Amino acid sequence: MAALAVAAAALVGGTLAGTVSAGDDKGPLAVEAHMTGIPTLTASDWVTNGDHAVVVEMVSGSEHKGALSARKKENGEGHIPRTATMRVDQVLWSRPGAAAAPKTYQADLLGWWWDGSGEQEFAWKGEPRFEEGHQYIVLLIKGGDGKWGATLHAMPYDDGKVGTGESNGSVGIASGTDELEGLEKEANGKSAAAVKQLLDAATPRN
Repeated sequence: MAALAVAAAALVGGTLAGTVSAGDDKGPLAVEAHMTGIPTLTASDWVTNGDHAVVVEMVSGSEHKGALSARKKENGEGHIPRTATMRVDQVLWSRPGAAAAPKTYQADLLGWWWDGSGEQEFAWKGEPRFEEGHQYIVLLIKGGDGKWGATLHAMPYDDGKVGTGESNGSVGIASGTDELEGLEKEANGKSAAAVKQLLDAATPRN
């Protein structure tokens, strides 16, 4: 990838922006993300700003590749989005008074970065890309338009362990916590039940 541009994407609770820079064409293009909006890093952030903490998995066969807009084609680069249906397998925590958690919801996902000559899988660095066959623990918020969506700081959750599974489009296992922060660091290598305990013990900010 030789392109250099700024990518931005709306996310429930705020807006993400990152700089897409030269890559080595090996594996997904992981882009540093800068979030503006609702904080979702710590357990306290989750119980302050979220509606539900849930375990989710992509519904098999539901992923759809979007189209590259004419403007992006004219610019010679751009993001090709994806959509998919996510299934809620388990509700770990709910905000008192929140609308009932959905059984499924439609997710707008990062897809591919096109540089004018080819495309490469695209992901926010340190964040799941969300792919079929993997589970995740996410914080859901119901938007003003009535749509459900996950916030930043979703966690891989394969084999019943936080940190094991897909992140950045690559699959790994829970290991050291040096590069982790907040709730993900506290929960690394632990079960969904442990995440529930952390959230139940967290104090929301008024």
